[in-house]
Amino acid sequence: MELTTSTTKKGRINILTDGEYQFTVPAFIWYRSPLCGQTAAEPEELEELHAEGQAADAYEKALRLLGNRAHAETELRQKLKRDYPAHAVEAAVARLNEAGLLDDAAFAETLAEELYRRKRYAPPRILQELTHRGVDAETAKNAVNGLDIDRKQGIIDIIEKMRLPEHPTRKETDRLLRRLLAAGYTMREIREAVEITEETWE
Repeated sequence: MELTTSTTKKGRINILTDGEYQFTVPAFIWYRSPLCGQTAAEPEELEELHAEGQAADAYEKALRLLGNRAHAETELRQKLKRDYPAHAVEAAVARLNEAGLLDDAAFAETLAEELYRRKRYAPPRILQELTHRGVDAETAKNAVNGLDIDRKQGIIDIIEKMRLPEHPTRKETDRLLRRLLAAGYTMREIREAVEITEETWE
């Protein structure tokens, strides 16, 4: 097949065979390819070039995602699979691991601490959030066990943040109860903590 190329406005390389567009690869992938400078290519050579370009693009996308915030490995894989084939995703993840850019344990510890410190979530809700982000059960449990959590104080802090009036309405107390349950606290914990806070309101 006759091989020709063109350059996009962003500096990427369009690959064409017999005058028809096939795919686009990053410029550095093209210039280091054995096909660079040739006027003909076999289908197998084009497949290899395409796969290499996809892996490079997946890696760059992964770096952008990690630049926005930390990700668990499974969560990152799921996002990359929306745009790239499995082989490209696995190649990108392998490069990230080799570079030390993925660490599920450190990610879980940081997120667990943030969920308690900022939102005052109880351990069950923190576990739920970690596993939802792709952290395996054991790693998530270890992260939560490493926290210094005061459940009663967590409930009190949520109540205080809601700034309820001295004599809240039934609607307001129902809203408070839903929020505390959603944060992972049990009814028993809530009753005990509310008694404490009621004493502070007297």
